[in-house]
Amino acid sequence: MDKILDFNELFFGDITEYKKLIIGLFESLKHVTPASYWSMDAECQKGLSTTVAMDIINIILDSLDKVSDNLYSNDIITHEYPFFIEIKEMIECLLLDPIYESDYYLNLAITLFSDFFTLLEVKLLLFDGCSVEIEAQNHVLLEYDKELDEYMARLDKYRDEFMNLHQS
Repeated sequence: MDKILDFNELFFGDITEYKKLIIGLFESLKHVTPASYWSMDAECQKGLSTTVAMDIINIILDSLDKVSDNLYSNDIITHEYPFFIEIKEMIECLLLDPIYESDYYLNLAITLFSDFFTLLEVKLLLFDGCSVEIEAQNHVLLEYDKELDEYMARLDKYRDEFMNLHQS
């Protein structure tokens, strides 16, 4: 069975549903406790075991790899692709951190994921019907530049949070 989630194929381009599903998977990882994390049994009294948590993490990461492939081949998203790769790498690191110690790791991963996909939704709505950015009208380009500037400011803040988290 293929356990890769991809909004292009599974949700027929519905990024909102894909985003909800992946965030739900992130949220489920908040049920990992220090005791359950070190349990190799699939069933635990309370919390998710290592086996179940790793299955969820692998679904998330494999899905991000699939989305990466789709974004790379999409001409309208070429400008955002490098941001996605950076975010994907930060999420991978955060999921390898001791998520059972604090929700902070997962909350930052959720924020990184959600904010990027919100930007993607905005772009696809603004550029609807365009195959490349230069086909869009000037007011659309200006509106998206404003959105992108706001996103970049937030991304800089997230980068700082990520770096501070991993300096110790």
